[in-house]
Amino acid sequence: MHKPFNILIVDDEFMIAQDLKETLESLGYQSVFRAGSYSEALKVLKQNGIDLVMLDINLNAKETGLDLAEYINKNYQIPFIYLTSYSDKETIEKVKHTKPVGFLLKPYNKILLSATIEIALFNYYLNKEEKGVEVPLINEDDVDYEFFVGENLIVKDKKSFVKIPISDVLWFETDRNYVDVKTVDRKYTIRSSLKKIVENLPESFLKCHRQYLINLNHVKGFNTNFISIGDFEIPVSRTEQELVLKRLRM
Repeated sequence: MHKPFNILIVDDEFMIAQDLKETLESLGYQSVFRAGSYSEALKVLKQNGIDLVMLDINLNAKETGLDLAEYINKNYQIPFIYLTSYSDKETIEKVKHTKPVGFLLKPYNKILLSATIEIALFNYYLNKEEKGVEVPLINEDDVDYEFFVGENLIVKDKKSFVKIPISDVLWFETDRNYVDVKTVDRKYTIRSSLKKIVENLPESFLKCHRQYLINLNHVKGFNTNFISIGDFEIPVSRTEQELVLKRLRM
């Protein structure tokens, strides 16, 4: 099984945090953690691979959500979204310098919450400019959510995102505007082009056919026409034969 996104909620009001946790879980995000203070949040960040933080600005303590945001920027470089009851100009001026990827007012709207999280993850992990205040509602069919983060491929699986280590991918197979990602235990389908994918892959991946990109680390056998990966045979095109055989012999 591939690792889902871990989300941390930091809010000193237990009922609000619990309601948000249940809402996120209903949206498909099953790995949701809670923290009621700055110090609790530090412990969760240290012990778990957190991918996104939902952060209240006012934590009713010496250290505020702004302090935690600065700590996250300095030590973790992961995206965070502010959830707050304040929208005055002074608050906006304070939070924008911490570079959040989203800003939501309480009480939040479930649809806007879902769109905010997905767009925040999409934009942040594509290394786009973080604007962090207004997040537009979008049609899911209009956006390609899949992208690479370090050594992981991020794909949307049903309602949530999952991280697939690139090393686990056996091969990519294209079908026009979609690409099947075959791993050891299952197959995912993403909306992308093979050309776009190959630009982000390590050297262990090789195009052996106009429809296939294979992971050389999983090859069990080969001849001039086929490459064996697990119980499957992947075709080798004539135009790619020489390069494929050279790489495999290496």
